[in-house]
Amino acid sequence: MKQKILVALVGISAALSAPARVAAYDIDCAIILCMAGGFPASAVCSDAYRTMIRRITPHPVRPPFGICSFASAPGGSTASNSEEALDVSGTDYDWLRRTRVHWFWGTAFENRNGDRRWSWQIRSCDHENAHCIMTLSTIGAVVPWPSEFMGGNGQSIPTPGRSGSPSPSVSAVMIEFSDVAGNIGYSRWSNY
Repeated sequence: MKQKILVALVGISAALSAPARVAAYDIDCAIILCMAGGFPASAVCSDAYRTMIRRITPHPVRPPFGICSFASAPGGSTASNSEEALDVSGTDYDWLRRTRVHWFWGTAFENRNGDRRWSWQIRSCDHENAHCIMTLSTIGAVVPWPSEFMGGNGQSIPTPGRSGSPSPSVSAVMIEFSDVAGNIGYSRWSNY
């Protein structure tokens, strides 16, 4: 099945490379197929990546990808061109379900004694941007937030940079994803 996905990715990339047809593709299929290939350099995958990031950046917050629809192949004695949703519930799509959306919030402040303190939290959600858990939460620490944290797929992910202003505050979101071969990657943080 993995070979079929890669063949489909190559086929769609080739079919969509013609400038006149770029706007005709299903962006959700493009996101899924480009993610399967690790977001290779192309106009279609760049557009898919931007759309995925735009969807998770507030407001309103949506899942990084939606339903990939495709024209069904003719079957049996009757031909059908109706749209069907791609079923991603099978084990062949385990890689897609490893997608995680990470939300970061951090701020620095002065306490009553004039001492610098930091508070931060990291919330992680599944591939539907639902079923969220608090990965890390600290209030009033004497040290800034860590430079990295452990993502939902066991990889080390850098936290967003700290601002040098008197009251630094960061709110950002990013995506941790897997390609079809199981290689884990992540997007850059998008501030909001």
